[in-house]
Amino acid sequence: MLLFLLLGILLIIGMPVGFAIGIACLLFMFIDGGPIASNIVALKMISGVDSFPLLALPFFMLAGELMQYGTTPRLMRLANALFGFMRGGLAGVAVAASAFFGAISGSGVATVAAVGSIVQPEMIRKGYGRGFSASLVAGAGVLGMVIPPSMAMVVFGVSAGVSIGGLFLAGIIPGLITAVLLIVYGVYISKKRQYGGDAGKFDLHELALAGKQAILPLLLPIIILGGVMTGIFTPTESAVVAVVYAFVLAFFVYREINLKRLMLSVNRSAVTSAVILFIIAAASPFGWIMTIEQIPDTLANLLTTLTQSVALQLVLISLLLLIMGTFMETIATIIIMTPILTPIAISLGLDPIHFGVLMMMNLAIGGVTPPLAVGLFTSAKISGIQIEDTFPDVLHVLAVMILAYALVLFIPPLALFIPHVFS
Repeated sequence: MLLFLLLGILLIIGMPVGFAIGIACLLFMFIDGGPIASNIVALKMISGVDSFPLLALPFFMLAGELMQYGTTPRLMRLANALFGFMRGGLAGVAVAASAFFGAISGSGVATVAAVGSIVQPEMIRKGYGRGFSASLVAGAGVLGMVIPPSMAMVVFGVSAGVSIGGLFLAGIIPGLITAVLLIVYGVYISKKRQYGGDAGKFDLHELALAGKQAILPLLLPIIILGGVMTGIFTPTESAVVAVVYAFVLAFFVYREINLKRLMLSVNRSAVTSAVILFIIAAASPFGWIMTIEQIPDTLANLLTTLTQSVALQLVLISLLLLIMGTFMETIATIIIMTPILTPIAISLGLDPIHFGVLMMMNLAIGGVTPPLAVGLFTSAKISGIQIEDTFPDVLHVLAVMILAYALVLFIPPLALFIPHVFS
């Protein structure tokens, strides 16, 4: 309890998450065992990042940065050819483009920023509500955490000791289900509110041209998943393949990146990766302390005391994750909660890969749920509104995402079918 009290105080006073976790661990060990015991924190921090799979994180980050050059407009054109002809089809375009870009960038917030900056102004120009546009793009954008390859899945896989390749495969169907439901919702509301003007005609020629332009960007997730599934390279090595492929497209094929832009992309990805890796390092002693203090066992016993129903216990775990995801940064939530909740989920009969996908979906929902709502904050800023201006539209988007989550929670094959096929 002391550990969480110290962490809570440090977070409340505004200390960065990584420092708050590390200092809380240091103070706890000092109080509990003195100066010698506190040295364990440094040792655990070093061992926490001494992991080959973690090399994938900065490489995926850099690949996402590079794919923004020349890729986003082509994906937008394909999405527009698929859905733009319908009345309210631009809502479908926003979701489809977010799903395409999420399968390339691996980051939810990056997807919201990249797609939202293009599609939201166009939606507003065509009469779509600002709150509706921001809410829909935020909900679709954060699916970058679920649709592979996902940086959040890499962090979970390392923290839980679960196959990252298996997680990538497991996220395909849940991510697509959520995207389809959001497209249906977006088009339905657009028609109901008469957003987007009159319906047009489906243009097969335009679809063929757009598809031809988008082939090379869309090959990236296929190459990554294909290579991992066939064993040609590991998930970590696939991140390097993604960087090389993204660089070739941006520099040689599309010629939209120069040396200055390349250095800026490397710098941004390096800084962001360093922040995430520091949080992971600080969370290693945090998880170790929770294990020796038997916090997962205590929480499991508490859940059992509250109810004997496995379904209700799963719902309670989901609510806990949702609350954490609402108030904390995604990576920090994964690192802190994974060692606590994964053993409990396994004891309830959940496959750890299934639970990993559920955690990604839950945290995606948290990324759209105020007050933190990083994804929603980003899209609201693009639309030029405050977060409170997204109500009640954001609640509708959350309801759709929660429906998709419930389907995956209670129908495990939706997540496990593809991993089992290729196991």
